[in-house]
Amino acid sequence: MKSLIVFYSRTGVTKKLARAIQSLLGCDAEEIVDLKKRRGLLGFIISCKDAILKHQTPVKPPEKDAAVYDLIIIGTPIWAGTMSCATRTYIMQNRAKFKNVAFFCTAGGSGITSTFRRMEGLAGKKPIAVLGLTTKEVVKNLSKDKIQEFIKSLGI
Repeated sequence: MKSLIVFYSRTGVTKKLARAIQSLLGCDAEEIVDLKKRRGLLGFIISCKDAILKHQTPVKPPEKDAAVYDLIIIGTPIWAGTMSCATRTYIMQNRAKFKNVAFFCTAGGSGITSTFRRMEGLAGKKPIAVLGLTTKEVVKNLSKDKIQEFIKSLGI
């Protein structure tokens, strides 16, 4: 199954998880680039507000075409209990191209289960597998068994 990992990461935590999954799967990856400035404390506050209001955001057009992949593995940080705006934008712009999906997220607190439900609703597809980790699990490399379990669930 030809797979693509697509992810957004404001602080680098979700990117670290995406790269760990990619290295184990040996698949292609693409980082979603948000064209709106979201750095620092003000960027964090704006990001949370935008996520709560379910805003989309301008993103750099993807280099890889989701339509040529059998599986799109989508990763997002959780902001204010939901997916990032850039992830929302990517899903909405590309959902017609998805054959199969899987989701992963990183969270400082709560919102993992509800975020996966929202992602499923936007994508219009039930995920093959999901992986939700806390920031601490990713940063301190405490998640190796959970990542392996996620990869097994993909059936690749």
